[in-house]
Amino acid sequence: MAIRKTTTAKTTPAKKSSSLGISIMGGNKNDMRKWEVESALSTLKRADEIRQNTKMMADIKKLAQEQVNVLNNFTKGK
Repeated sequence: MAIRKTTTAKTTPAKKSSSLGISIMGGNKNDMRKWEVESALSTLKRADEIRQNTKMMADIKKLAQEQVNVLNNFTKGK
């Protein structure tokens, strides 16, 4: 089944509120902030779990060094 794009004759101008072009009104702003804080906490918990995993950290350091080497080769090739 194909999805069809539809348009309407009347459009209302978007409200300017942020650099991302997203309008956040009233209670939704509080909900978005709560979600953002919960997400940040989850990220920090996951980062702590990763730091405690010595094998994972060794693999991360190896990958990071490989990427540094690629970037160094790229900048030297100018």
